[in-house]
Amino acid sequence: IPSMLGDVSLNDLMIKNPITVSPDDDIELAAMLIYNHKIGGMPVVENGQLVGIVTATDMLRAFIDMMGILSTTSRIDVVLGDQPATFKRAMQIINDHGGDIISVSMTPQQKGKRVYYFRLSACKTNVIKKALEKERFNVLAAMD
Repeated sequence: IPSMLGDVSLNDLMIKNPITVSPDDDIELAAMLIYNHKIGGMPVVENGQLVGIVTATDMLRAFIDMMGILSTTSRIDVVLGDQPATFKRAMQIINDHGGDIISVSMTPQQKGKRVYYFRLSACKTNVIKKALEKERFNVLAAMD
């Protein structure tokens, strides 16, 4: 292998016009570019100068931080309709029964129903689950 690589330089391997982002670009743009172009990272450029590199690992870390996944938390997964009042009511029930909402994520819309994932500060979720079910919400999972 060393004899095969002897005539290959980094100039032969590097991408001459890479996809770049600027430091002021939104993280969603960077994530979309990394995903759509199936690349592991890209240069961050300002005024024609390299100021950093953002990678898929950086995106994953940001997502994990935003979702609070690595901290001690609880989670309740609830199927909700697409009416804002339904979402508001579910949040109110969660809050009224001791749930401190850290973040909310959801599945794409499917026939008027979505699964909402409520990440909560660590708590006992059984009381919240029962309260939601009493109000006819479909609770898929409740994890302390």
